[in-house]
Amino acid sequence: MVVIMIQRKKALILTESALCAAAAVALSMITLFRMPLGGSVTPFATLPVIVISLRHGNKWGVATALVFSLAQLLLGMANIAAVPVKNIGYMGLCALLDYVLAYTLLGFSGSVAHKFQRPITGLSAGVLITGCGRLACSFLSGILVWGPYAPEGWNIAVYSLAYNAAWCVPDVTITLIVCLLLARVRGLGLFPTDS
Repeated sequence: MVVIMIQRKKALILTESALCAAAAVALSMITLFRMPLGGSVTPFATLPVIVISLRHGNKWGVATALVFSLAQLLLGMANIAAVPVKNIGYMGLCALLDYVLAYTLLGFSGSVAHKFQRPITGLSAGVLITGCGRLACSFLSGILVWGPYAPEGWNIAVYSLAYNAAWCVPDVTITLIVCLLLARVRGLGLFPTDS
């Protein structure tokens, strides 16, 4: 009986994770603003991944975030094809930094959030810290991969930071605002203890 209950719980979490990954992909296709060389502001596309991480921890959060990152990679192949240096190393570095690492980091937002006693503070920290991780990945990619596109006279690091902050900061801000609004809804189950 206990084994059946454990299997049923895992099946429910797996289903919830798959639905959240699909919702994240669907939301990522709605763009409020798109940058010319990649990066866009979406209506809180990363929120479903963050919810899984909050509710079920790193294992499920990272797995869901990885699935989302691979879907984003497939959808972003045109960006990888636009890499200025056309070789497999630069394209692979773009895929790793701009997609796989950047989005998989979201799976750790729950573990950041649960380090705080106040859920709202933890939620804010989780969204902001993983959002800064996404920005850091894109910043590094901007320097290592996309540097040749920097306007003449610009420092590559300054250009990369300005370019990537232009889309990442609004995207993370929208996600944070919606997360904070959802956290106020009782019984929603955003945190495992309130469901």
